[in-house]
Amino acid sequence: MKAAVSTSPGQKNGSRLNRAEVLRIVRFGTVGASGTLLNTLLVWLFLSFGHNHLGWHPADHTVVTGVAALSWVICCGTNYLLNAWWTFHHWPPHLRQALHYYSTALFSFAVQLLVLNLLVYLLVTERPIETAVLNGVAVATGALINYLAASLFVFSPNHHPLRRYRR
Repeated sequence: MKAAVSTSPGQKNGSRLNRAEVLRIVRFGTVGASGTLLNTLLVWLFLSFGHNHLGWHPADHTVVTGVAALSWVICCGTNYLLNAWWTFHHWPPHLRQALHYYSTALFSFAVQLLVLNLLVYLLVTERPIETAVLNGVAVATGALINYLAASLFVFSPNHHPLRRYRR
């Protein structure tokens, strides 16, 4: 016979996410969505400027890769600041923490690209919409890894760079 287990309202239930964690996930997703929009805008602005004033061709692989990398660095920085301040409440920002954020975001991005290429290889897409759907799966995978890394490693109370000074 099983003993009844009761939990008080203030006690965490291991099988459910508490309200604060759900809110944190929503905030992280909101920051990620705004970063995606900013990234798209920056790529468009950089490519437009380069095409109109520097003679860049928007289909040149080197140009597109450079512009995408620059946009990623800028957006990763804004996402770090927003997540530190709004999502995880780890303020003020710290260089070591920012470097941890960049490294976990880069790892998540690499996993995203790996998943996308694996799915495209395995499923052999023939239409752009199919690839776009697979990209959505890859982005979701990368976002999940990025959230877990940010929660457990970058913004964890045990890893806060200023924790030792707050006694």
